[in-house]
Amino acid sequence: MNWKKILITGTLATTLTFSSMSALAVSFDDVSSNETSISKLVALGIVVNAGANFNPEKGLTRQEFAEIAGRIMTVQAAKTVKLKDTKNAAAVKAVSAGILKVGKSGDFKPKNAITYSDLARGLALGLGFKASWTNDLVDYLYFLERKGVLSIDTDLDAVVTREDAALAIDNYMKAKDSYTISTGIVERLQGNLVVIKTESGNKSYKFSSNATVFLDEQKAELSSVAKATKIHLTLNKKGEVAYAEGNSLEMFDGKLGYSGGSLTLNGAPKNFLLNGLVSSLPNSPNVPFTFTEFSNYAAKAGVSFEGGMYGDTVTDEITILDAYITKVAKREVTVKGDKVVFDFKNVALKEQSFSFAADAKFTFVETVKDSAGKDTSTTKAVTLAEIVALQAAGKKFTGVLTAGPDGLATSIEFAEKVGE
Repeated sequence: MNWKKILITGTLATTLTFSSMSALAVSFDDVSSNETSISKLVALGIVVNAGANFNPEKGLTRQEFAEIAGRIMTVQAAKTVKLKDTKNAAAVKAVSAGILKVGKSGDFKPKNAITYSDLARGLALGLGFKASWTNDLVDYLYFLERKGVLSIDTDLDAVVTREDAALAIDNYMKAKDSYTISTGIVERLQGNLVVIKTESGNKSYKFSSNATVFLDEQKAELSSVAKATKIHLTLNKKGEVAYAEGNSLEMFDGKLGYSGGSLTLNGAPKNFLLNGLVSSLPNSPNVPFTFTEFSNYAAKAGVSFEGGMYGDTVTDEITILDAYITKVAKREVTVKGDKVVFDFKNVALKEQSFSFAADAKFTFVETVKDSAGKDTSTTKAVTLAEIVALQAAGKKFTGVLTAGPDGLATSIEFAEKVGE
């Protein structure tokens, strides 16, 4: 079995033209870890940042956290408060809701960095924790650890850096299921539009002007996204793609089949996604081909396939099947013009037609009874013209075909249809 990792390859490659937008709209010169969380939050406008530096080691200010809280939480003021050093609405709401505390002086201190006690209190309240349940901030951490947001070992007195805040807020958004995500298989990319095949059908989305893409957890250009990539799209409030992530693909090739309810490669089962793509057969490139048809031809109609399949490098899920017919067993066959057509109506499948390779070989199997009344068969080479002449005289045939990756017939063995 052969395999190779790909991003774009061969006939499955998609032409991507994102000339109207930046390929790496959200990118920071000073970020080397937790880049996915940071890029996602900035692309979505949850964290506001200006310039090429994110300053990941700088403390997140109280003003910044108050504004973030206003974007990701439904902040309801429990009481009216007045702050001496700011009239910022987000700050007032955060204090009123108990997300941030102020001393008796009434100073908000907007430029001071928050501590983990501030962060834990705010995120826990946003996830439904009630301040009336406890006076111990460690209980907030226990709650957040169960939600996968913060560790119980967090130092509540430590300053929260912008990088660590981004990671925690990303975890919070996931725990609250606040992201609007659409997952599917990339079917087409054109301009700033992507069409994905989901389990409920095709959906199209527009990329926002500051969209960010990650492949294999590494920032990538949009042009690196290949057809058949399983992709997770995070949408902004306009329904546009702000953040996209997926994995590169592995290609496998060999003998394809269907057995025990599964796609097989060289006899081994493979997990083909319900919304996976299936390429048209090369003998009928303009005719759509489905996985259901593939399974029925392979399991019920005596058709043999070879070809390739492409799978997610992390999950091993097969996202696209690129098959071609190598053999059709004994089937009723008719020569029509420059093609040969095999009939599958007895198994409720559509006919398959093939053009001929330049060096295609044709044979005819003639069966006669000998003097003892037993059937004897002889095989002789014939021309296609001879078969056409017999067909015109009313003869009907079955045939056995072999074909190549290009979909062209390389040989056909004809035999007169028994009983006609």
